[in-house]
Amino acid sequence: MSRGLFITGTDTDVGKTVVTAGLLAALRERGHDIGLMKPFQTDFIEKDGEILSPDLEYVLPFVDLDTDYDLMNPIRLREPLAPSVAAEVEGIEIDLTKVDRAYEELLTIHRGLIVEGAGGLMVPLTKDFLIPDLIKKLDLPLIIVARPNLGTINHTVLTVKLARQLGIEVLGVIINGFKEEEAGIAEETNPQVIAELADVEILGIIPYIEDLNSSSKKLDLAKIFEDHVNMEKIIDNVQFTIDN
Repeated sequence: MSRGLFITGTDTDVGKTVVTAGLLAALRERGHDIGLMKPFQTDFIEKDGEILSPDLEYVLPFVDLDTDYDLMNPIRLREPLAPSVAAEVEGIEIDLTKVDRAYEELLTIHRGLIVEGAGGLMVPLTKDFLIPDLIKKLDLPLIIVARPNLGTINHTVLTVKLARQLGIEVLGVIINGFKEEEAGIAEETNPQVIAELADVEILGIIPYIEDLNSSSKKLDLAKIFEDHVNMEKIIDNVQFTIDN
């Protein structure tokens, strides 16, 4: 079994970071020593003259992690573009060995890792190195985050099938942002159709969260994910070990 999970989406802005935060918070609350890695971050927050990762800045308030920031996010780029394009715009060359070294060091600190990708599955990280290449290099099973609404069947089934064709283990799909009070036939039937067409497990359906940007004190993501995600399935398929 692998020592972690890789989180990708069917597209950008489907909620990969929320799912990363929720899974990490739920696992750590159970006592699992799981760390966080965002290998590539495009777009940035500037604080006290330092460039920070918006995704890490969202996740960290929900979990008690004091791991070195540059290990968790070794590649930070300013432009909100695919990493290969952002690097070209900035006139820099991405050093993939930084990601390798950071990953290996993180695994000496934590029993396992949740690694969040950038955008969807086929995003180029360098000119000839895409997200699937990174997933295979890290040898991690994949969780795909999908939208609940019309169009998600196509995007999700394509992502599952392509991942498998590329030799990636797909652990399952998490549908994020389900609005029960507004759900129509598409939203109600999409999970079952995706499961059948892609022969994939729907690991959970996360409800739309009104206070998504609230601090961890106001928003208990761990409980939301415990209530709406099959955490046992995830734990059973990944080598997460209690740190006694």
